[in-house]
Amino acid sequence: MSARNKARGRELENEVVAAATNAGLTAHRIFGSGAYKNQLGDDYASDVVVEGLRIECKRRKSGFKLLYDAFDQDDSDVVCVRSDRMPRMYLMREDVFLHLIKQNKEREVEVI
Repeated sequence: MSARNKARGRELENEVVAAATNAGLTAHRIFGSGAYKNQLGDDYASDVVVEGLRIECKRRKSGFKLLYDAFDQDDSDVVCVRSDRMPRMYLMREDVFLHLIKQNKEREVEVI
């Protein structure tokens, strides 16, 4: 992987952490973006952790156009995708994700 591609990936990870932090959530990048999980354990898996959820960040110049088009089709909040013989995946826009995480966090506080 080129140095620029690594930098672009790190930029996305930092953007995710900043967006979550600005929304009042706990978030941090994982040292080495998960590259050391085999040596250091599961605490070092994934790229970013937001409120305990592991997030794998992927950035492509235009590789996700199909997904963006699906969101724009009916101004959807969530897009469900599945390959043959694979489980469904639900993708959502950042504002929906942050809203759901904040809502869950507030419910946990109410229970305590």
